Amino acid sequence: MFGIYTSIWHYDSTDLEKAIRLGSLYFDIDSEDETVSLLEAQALYLYLEKIIPNQSLLAYFTGKKGFHIECEAIALGISPSNALPNIYRYIANKLKTDLNLNNIDFSVYDQRRMWRYPGTIHQDTGLYKNLLTKDILFSNMTLIKDFCSTLRDNTVAEPLFSLAANQWYLDFTHNMEIDKQKSKDFLEYFNRHGSRSFKELSEVKKKFTKKELLSNCPAIKRHIEEAKRTKTLSHEARLFLCSILTYSEDSIKFFYEILSLCDDFNYEKSTSHINDWIKRRQLGIGGRPYTCERANSAGVGCGDCELEKKKKWITIGDRYIESSEELMPSPIRFAYKNERNDRNVR
Repeated sequence: MFGIYTSIWHYDSTDLEKAIRLGSLYFDIDSEDETVSLLEAQALYLYLEKIIPNQSLLAYFTGKKGFHIECEAIALGISPSNALPNIYRYIANKLKTDLNLNNIDFSVYDQRRMWRYPGTIHQDTGLYKNLLTKDILFSNMTLIKDFCSTLRDNTVAEPLFSLAANQWYLDFTHNMEIDKQKSKDFLEYFNRHGSRSFKELSEVKKKFTKKELLSNCPAIKRHIEEAKRTKTLSHEARLFLCSILTYSEDSIKFFYEILSLCDDFNYEKSTSHINDWIKRRQLGIGGRPYTCERANSAGVGCGDCELEKKKKWITIGDRYIESSEELMPSPIRFAYKNERNDRNVR
């Protein structure tokens, strides 16, 4: 078993041009000086073990002069996406700066990265790529090479979702989106987001009007009935509901009630997704409510919406003023009233 490689990614299709990727967060520490590689791998491991559960933080000696460190996708709550190589590169670049890691190999963050398979022999040294215990990783190169002179047990424990690890990962994705927007044109970014570029504006408290929402949006009622009948909801249906039901404590509680009808309901994962949606909305990088048009195009709307467009209301100081901009209709107009003056959310 010399020099065997596999893809770092799992794909949902054999057509790689159309397939969606999923893979664990990974780092390659590689220096001509193997002792330097070891010291940087140890520093990265010490940082990550404060965030990633032990059974989901994997360290390998590659068999020559480098180390691979992997963080299991399930533990971090990573969703399939073709943006993952860019996200992982962004995280690696941030950790390189924060931890003074000068030997992270960034060439591994491409769309079709091949990865040395655990338990195989390096063709140059005859040493195995073995999964290292923490004790072995924090020993020395002599002991590590001795450990990797024979094939060891490379069985990986079943990973479990970690809310703390997931939040750590999501914070990087949020910051990457913000940096991306800022780098395009800072003035344009500021004009679009105003002082939210630097601080969060306090939001007006919203009163959830459940009865009005259910009376006026048959799509919401249909998804609730589907969850009751089939004990499941499609991914798109969950996103649609999340986009509408995350503006107040009462609406979030109602959203949990709907999700709990499904057999795969997991409170921690649901909380993570809800928090991510709200954070993206606050940062101005997503998390907006579905319009009726978007819901219908995704197959989760009512299909025959005839709601009229309305003028957008904007905040000027502590007042709301109707602007000339028209908003596409959305079920959210039935879901809330602002407690300040009982005006419908626009």
